[in-house]
Amino acid sequence: MNFNMLDNRKDLTKNKFLGNKLEIFQFSDGYRGNMDSVLVAASVDAESGQRVLELGSGNGVALCCLLYRISDLEVFGIEIDKRAADLCRQNIIFNKFKATILNSDLTTNIRELQSVSFDHVFMNPPYFKRNSVKKSPKLSSRQAKIETVSLSEWFSVAKKRCKPNGKVTIIQRIERLPEIIKCLNGYFGQIIVQPISSFKDTSPKTIIVQATKSSNGAFKLLAPKIVHKRDVGTGEVLYEDEFKKILSSGHPLRLN
Repeated sequence: MNFNMLDNRKDLTKNKFLGNKLEIFQFSDGYRGNMDSVLVAASVDAESGQRVLELGSGNGVALCCLLYRISDLEVFGIEIDKRAADLCRQNIIFNKFKATILNSDLTTNIRELQSVSFDHVFMNPPYFKRNSVKKSPKLSSRQAKIETVSLSEWFSVAKKRCKPNGKVTIIQRIERLPEIIKCLNGYFGQIIVQPISSFKDTSPKTIIVQATKSSNGAFKLLAPKIVHKRDVGTGEVLYEDEFKKILSSGHPLRLN
């Protein structure tokens, strides 16, 4: 594959993740991978040899972060946007990883996955319900930020594709936690909720939720993890040590 063509495309930028360990091509005018992409990948506690599925793989930032951290995974991704799915494949190859990326709507019965089950299913779905925010003029940005498929359908796919005792992991806005719990009930247990706060004196806006299929384990609400701190002398905003390690070195985000 001629990656010089990607470098020369005016609709793409090349961005570095995990402290310059990954280089990811992204569309300059659409949805772009961000800290949430890195954090949800860091929360997936997969082991070498396991099979992992990402729902809504976008341009591949989360998948590349996961594949950097854990070797010898069998990885699949589903992405509705053909342009993003194509770019995701190219980013996977560019960073010397392997994954199968399927261009499909989540609600479609995907032939390649009919007999496949997964140890981990993870997702960073659109944060906003339809008609809840002003729409972006860019289709790819709308699809990434505003639901076209309900959250319950994302979990329906996760339930179908997850092995018994397999885990589902999601990052979402905190106000959607009741909806997430409702989607999990009856199929997943051992639910862990990890709030994420920007600073120690601010309320969490984001949560990571992880649950185990067919488990009767207890519900756990963890203390918020704090992303940023201010330097006492200068007031400069810095990352807390845990997040610095996650974002610059690809460390896992432990849900405990």
